[in-house]
Amino acid sequence: MNASRIHALPLQLANQIAAGEVVERPASVLKELVENSIDAGATQIDIHIEGAGSQLIRITDNGSGIHPDDLTLALSRHATSKLSSSEQLSHIASLGFRGEALPSIASVSRLTLTSKQAAQSCGWQLLNEHAEPEPAAHPDGTTISVAELFFNLPARRRFLRSDKTELNHLQTTFNRLALSRFDIGFSATFSEQMQIHLPRLSDPNLFHQRVAKICGNSFVREASFMEQQFEDIRLHGWVGKRSAHRAQTDVQYFFINGRVIRDRIINHAVRQAYGDALPAGRQPAYVLYLTLPLDRVDVNVHPTKHEVRFRDARLIHGLITRAVEEALAEPETVEAVQDELALTEPANRVNDRAASYRASAEHSPIRPIRSSIVSPSNHYGHSLTLLHQRYAVLASPEPELIDLQAADHALRREQFIQALRKGELASRAILVPIQHRFDRQQIDSLKQHQALLARFALVFDCQGNLASLKRIPYLLSQVDLTRLCDAVVATLRAAPAEDTLLAALLDLIPLSPVSSAAQAEQVLQQLDASDIDQQTFRCKLDPKTLSGLFSA
Repeated sequence: MNASRIHALPLQLANQIAAGEVVERPASVLKELVENSIDAGATQIDIHIEGAGSQLIRITDNGSGIHPDDLTLALSRHATSKLSSSEQLSHIASLGFRGEALPSIASVSRLTLTSKQAAQSCGWQLLNEHAEPEPAAHPDGTTISVAELFFNLPARRRFLRSDKTELNHLQTTFNRLALSRFDIGFSATFSEQMQIHLPRLSDPNLFHQRVAKICGNSFVREASFMEQQFEDIRLHGWVGKRSAHRAQTDVQYFFINGRVIRDRIINHAVRQAYGDALPAGRQPAYVLYLTLPLDRVDVNVHPTKHEVRFRDARLIHGLITRAVEEALAEPETVEAVQDELALTEPANRVNDRAASYRASAEHSPIRPIRSSIVSPSNHYGHSLTLLHQRYAVLASPEPELIDLQAADHALRREQFIQALRKGELASRAILVPIQHRFDRQQIDSLKQHQALLARFALVFDCQGNLASLKRIPYLLSQVDLTRLCDAVVATLRAAPAEDTLLAALLDLIPLSPVSSAAQAEQVLQQLDASDIDQQTFRCKLDPKTLSGLFSA
């Protein structure tokens, strides 16, 4: 038997093989074409879908358009206007750059490409079947129609799911694209009954309106907006509260430099920030945007560009986890409630509702927030009832009431003291360095006592009369940073010694709410293993004590 000779693949077959990587389903076509429109500088993108994408996907934009001489080249493999040298591979700013999308899509569909540049007197159109473009009426911008997807690959067409499933994928892809750029207007018609219009937004204060349309008003009401920065890395967006968990991952959006990403490192970092607060099988909700220098992330690692590779993955993971943790730890204020209510209620009713919220929070009756069974190995009791995120009632042969916040506060103080004595205080970077203006003597004091500050894992950068707090101990993550700076400077001026600085920092550690029975159990277990005097936050609920509560 003669061995087959090596030969070059026919161009059409090579394009169809490439389409197997780029074009998985109609939603893949939608993603590639809309990303091309975004790269073209479009400010309005209109989408029309028929037959769940298998019959027609039409994308119209008002971008820069394609020169008529380049229309034919645009449908050839590896043709792109976005890269010209290998040096640019480390600084990729565009969403597309490989030049595979259009030829791959054209090889498995009946594609029509119509485009007009502002300098041209008319538009030009190119059909799949013809090699030469023809004049066509068209406004500035581009329209691409993809009809009869997989018409020449029946096996691939049979792998498509039901229209309902494919429509769900199309909607999910549209949502990701629409959330990636608020400064672009989107409209989409998926069917006669399924249409959506998202106007272009230039005011950041209005971005939540688009988030609410896509993710739902309930998400925006239950989410906290966060914005933090470390050096040249910025993270901002919305994170749902720990209590606002969901059954599915339908509200999990993460964007890196405007590109939608589904990355395991990112998912793990965000989920780790929620910790044990998420019940088994439940999912956090978030819409987050990470901006970092182009040379710190490689987007050229996957055909669909859904995955990336970070130059320093551990740093990015830690920054995301810490930033989300801090956003989740922020206490809810009346102002935040007003912002949430303003999404759905008339302005004249917001203040009244916020006032009633404050009153109900201040005068609510004592009631259990959550109860759970504590491990029998803990000698404090066999069952636990948590009250007001602070107190634990333990049922045992001698019932007890424990002030969990005070116990947790004492544990954290002791943990800090022990870590300092052992020289094991770990530090973390401040995502948004706190700058303070001090007088010359205060700045000199900070510079003079750098060694003492280093023992406490504190790092200040002094420039002129400004001092920036760069790093703090992990164990002081919940401390108000402005108060910390003031306390450190005042202590160094008055009595610059280890014991006085320790006392000043310990006084800053706040009481923290205990929001779940699992967290309460952890506090009790740590208390069980410590040598802390517990008399100040433990109370026996014996008959005499209980009867005294009701005596006249």
